[in-house]
Amino acid sequence: MNFLIIISIIFLIIIFCIKFFDGKGIPIFLYHQVNRDSKVTPELFEEHLKILKEKNMELIKISHLLNKTKKQIKNSAMITLDDGYYDNYKYVFPLLKKYNMKATIFLNTFYIKERREETPDILDSREANYLAAMEFLENGNGTSYQYMTWEEIKEMNESGLVDFQAHSHQHKAIFENFILLDIFKKDERESSDVYSYGKIKEGYPKFRKRGEYSIQGIEIKNEFFELFRNFYLKTLKNKNKKTLLKEGQNFIDENIEKYIKRENDEDFKLRIKKEYLQNKNLIEEKLGNKVNAFCWPWGHRGKKAIEILKECGVEGFVSTKKGTNYSAKVNLEFIKRIELRDFSTKKFKINLFIGRNYILGKIYQLFS
Repeated sequence: MNFLIIISIIFLIIIFCIKFFDGKGIPIFLYHQVNRDSKVTPELFEEHLKILKEKNMELIKISHLLNKTKKQIKNSAMITLDDGYYDNYKYVFPLLKKYNMKATIFLNTFYIKERREETPDILDSREANYLAAMEFLENGNGTSYQYMTWEEIKEMNESGLVDFQAHSHQHKAIFENFILLDIFKKDERESSDVYSYGKIKEGYPKFRKRGEYSIQGIEIKNEFFELFRNFYLKTLKNKNKKTLLKEGQNFIDENIEKYIKRENDEDFKLRIKKEYLQNKNLIEEKLGNKVNAFCWPWGHRGKKAIEILKECGVEGFVSTKKGTNYSAKVNLEFIKRIELRDFSTKKFKINLFIGRNYILGKIYQLFS
């Protein structure tokens, strides 16, 4: 009997907590591209907006979240989009206007042209960024019509529906170590590899990389990649992977030191400040708005970078960690978002139900 009473009390406490915290979580949904070929089509994105409308959700921008003079609105949510692809203007913006809903876009300013003189077929983001990186490598200009132009961004900003914030200038990565993970094959196309290695060739070594804000990294001279490639072609190419990695690592350990530079604290601080301020200043100069939120590239967070970025005026740090945010007191150093592999309306409804309840959102965060 006592056992049943205890179970009943626990059950009632859980029900009370769920009821009490309902509407006190702020779910923030994360998108990148919205187009006919992406995992989120314009039609599906519109269904998400309809669901938010039906549930009487108040969509807020990141500027509202960071404004300490404003109370957080119960039953609120956020739509965010990372990078700044052209389809955000072509498909997302008309839908935001149709439903009078707000969003925040975190921009990679390196890729943005002033105005549109050409309307391209929309490419997958990986391919779009790879081609832009290759253009930069070849002629020093990585701007791309796959991204929105400043003219389009200004139009969205002036509508009052869209807030633009920082996401790094170039969205690069940096080497974490020189442990051999694999070997590059022909025709691998990843923009961060282009920035790290230059033009990729078969036989270059693959090392672990992280978003450049997250760690003090290692610079590796291009001469080493060529040195390793020659060794690979002469000695390793036809060996099984286990042997290849072992002998390749031995070669790296014996030869790499004279080709690397490890970042110290000062190097790291100067690099982060320069990269971020380029991003921030461009947005502020073009739009006349204050930039005070930063979205971690690839979601790779860094404790040291938080202090550096705070010195540059960042007040809110936006992650890719799944979970929700407490409306009574948002943790501005660790703003959580929800990105779904399956963005079906059913999954969206489930995640909205969980995310708008602070307790359920916290439980979801623990298991995600």
